[in-house]
Amino acid sequence: MTAPTPKKRNLTPKQWAEAEALWTSGEVTYEDLVKKYGKSISTFERHFRAKGLSKGATAAAVKKKVEETLAANTIDEATVIAARIKETKEQHYSWATNLAKLTWNEILEAKRAGNPLSVATNNLKALESAANVMKKMREERWAVLGLDRPDAVDPSELPELLIAELTAEQIQELRDRDHSEIDDLTAPPPADDDDADDEDGDDAVVEEGV
Repeated sequence: MTAPTPKKRNLTPKQWAEAEALWTSGEVTYEDLVKKYGKSISTFERHFRAKGLSKGATAAAVKKKVEETLAANTIDEATVIAARIKETKEQHYSWATNLAKLTWNEILEAKRAGNPLSVATNNLKALESAANVMKKMREERWAVLGLDRPDAVDPSELPELLIAELTAEQIQELRDRDHSEIDDLTAPPPADDDDADDEDGDDAVVEEGV
């Protein structure tokens, strides 16, 4: 007497939900489902037809969602990088401006006191060292932000500069203006009115004596 063939069990709701998800994702074939769940191809065909499910139906939606997520992440990252670039440029511009002012002040102080620039050598060297440190910091931040690459700046975004050739008279005028500005800064303060009156009074006394 032959043993009865064991009856194949129906899939549980959880197994059917899993099979439906695999089928609509487009990642499996009927043969894959037969091997996994032990049911015939016709069983899956009838089930999916009754449910109105087609192979790969959700693949496009999943792909679109992934693409949207990647695009959003890219935009967020670009926004953060742009903010960091702006912050870096503003900071280093401010630092460089302050160092330039300090250096210029050292030169003016030496000129006001009538001293050679060698007197301010130590201070100027300290400012030079600070400038070199700032330069290294800037180069490091530039590299991290990708600003050191040749293609980091779009030439089409740069403002157009109109450069005219200066005449000899214009060059001399600029030099004279620079010298006059330095002389104005270093000139001694004018005498007080009281001192002028005293000098006039002294002259008057002398005249009376004569």
